Amino acid sequence: MLLQMTMPALVSAQSPTAGNSTYSGPRYPGGPDSLRALMYRSARLFGAGQAGMAVVRVELKDGREPINFKVWGANPPGLMLNKATQDALSYLQTRMLAWEPGTPDPDAKPGRVPRTFVALDFSTPLAAQPYAYADTDPVFPDFAALLRAQRNVYLERALAIPSILTNLASPKKGLSTFVQMQVKYPPAALRAQQQGVVYAYFEVAASGAIEHAQIISSAGEALDAEVLRVVQQLPAATVPAKLWGQPVRIFYLMPITFRIQ
Repeated sequence: MLLQMTMPALVSAQSPTAGNSTYSGPRYPGGPDSLRALMYRSARLFGAGQAGMAVVRVELKDGREPINFKVWGANPPGLMLNKATQDALSYLQTRMLAWEPGTPDPDAKPGRVPRTFVALDFSTPLAAQPYAYADTDPVFPDFAALLRAQRNVYLERALAIPSILTNLASPKKGLSTFVQMQVKYPPAALRAQQQGVVYAYFEVAASGAIEHAQIISSAGEALDAEVLRVVQQLPAATVPAKLWGQPVRIFYLMPITFRIQ
């Protein structure tokens, strides 16, 4: 059995030990405020009376030009096929400006087009909506110390592997490695030979708290429940994301791939 987890470019793991780290992903002209306003306007123009949220994947040709817009997941699930969502998506494709490229990911596959994710929220007021990114990323507690505190034999063996410790301390891999080490393949899913990718959405509030965790793309009830269990137990950030020096709310999209070998 193999449990594999990967994360898209937007959802870079945050530094668990250092001070606030500067956001290194792609940036939208006018900043995250302009991007959030564009997404809000798109949802409001076509989603009057709608409820729910859809996450949209956008590829960035040459790290800049937004292309290949696609609804990547939604809650409730039927929202993915909702006409309001598709109309809002068409609106975005004609009005989203070129991005400023982020720092190249040395682990990215050659030729892979950078991606970013944005959220269409049909029911939340603008002031309460999270940002896709901020000037600085949140800072989380020491992930390795949190894992050791569980006094789990499996985790203690894993923490003896230098590469795992390196990943836990990495600004890009720390959060993903921390989650991966705690997700367990549910026995019911194994018996049913369930595999696939679960996409979890959650927000880091201006207080640092983990909020609004939800599954926006399912791979099966048992797999979804396990991912949601781990995400809901994530530690609060010790320092929240900041924009113009002020704490702000940001969102994350985390894909977890379950594969049986």
